[in-house]
Amino acid sequence: MKIIITGATGAFGGAMVRYFAKKGHDIIATGRVNTPPKELLEIASYIQADITKPFELPEADVIIHAAALSDDKASPKDLYIPNVIGTKNAVTAASRCKTFIFVSSSSVYLPEEDIITEAYTEKQNNKLLSPYGYSKLLSEKVLKEVFTGERCFILRPRAFYGPGDTKIMPRMMKLVKNNVFKRPGKMKIQLSMTHYYNMAHAIECCFMSELRGIRTYNVADEEVYTMITTLRTLFQTIYGETLEEKEISIQFLKVLAVFKVGGLTPLLIRGLTQNMVLDIRKIQNEIGYKSIITFEDSLAEIKDWINQIGGAEALQKANPILNWKAY
Repeated sequence: MKIIITGATGAFGGAMVRYFAKKGHDIIATGRVNTPPKELLEIASYIQADITKPFELPEADVIIHAAALSDDKASPKDLYIPNVIGTKNAVTAASRCKTFIFVSSSSVYLPEEDIITEAYTEKQNNKLLSPYGYSKLLSEKVLKEVFTGERCFILRPRAFYGPGDTKIMPRMMKLVKNNVFKRPGKMKIQLSMTHYYNMAHAIECCFMSELRGIRTYNVADEEVYTMITTLRTLFQTIYGETLEEKEISIQFLKVLAVFKVGGLTPLLIRGLTQNMVLDIRKIQNEIGYKSIITFEDSLAEIKDWINQIGGAEALQKANPILNWKAY
């Protein structure tokens, strides 16, 4: 197949380029930079495109629209143009693509003790979402308004991870100072996570299905994880030892969040104290999705990648170019 991937120089987009190129597909990668990583050019062709402005794309079987500003600290104004207008521009540019796949986010949901279905956005107070989450919800809305093609899939993943992740894992790594795990509260909540390979497989299920119209699906690993266990396992794998832990009071963090000290917000604290588990039965039942890898399965590959980029200290810096290193 001929597959266009926007945001290809980012962590997620890069993972999708590598995954589908390895499967033998013809990949057209797009991104803002004039000069993409040489590793990308070895496996894909490249089109420089700024999604905040109208642009053009060639004919293709599938477009995976992954380009977005993913920044919890960005303002609503800063997020609107790349995420909402950018999505609208991508739909227009992809008029000759048979299947449009939009990478949304579980940030369109508030943390919830119950398992979260796709319909939860219609029941919650969406004004309480983070600016990023609200921008993704608006992106979905504008997509539904302007899309005129036959097949569109809106996918809502939760907490991407895997080799090349320069978003989630660096945040986790910043909880470690001088080999001490500074733990925010008990962290015994249940949560969904989505390995890059499982998201790629969900995308495969989308474009292999015969469904028409616009479909919205949660995507996650089938296994539900406990946050504290996941972090301890990750740190044990990376550092080769069980780290000393020091608990930071959630009540103290709540006070800091009121004043947004250190980027803390009440919503972020809520995410540390309430479950965030996605209901994936809809994508399983309608297009046959099954996850193909678990967190435990991925640890060896993740450790190998971290070692190749320079270890835990390099990962903490979260340099976006690291997602293309060691491949």
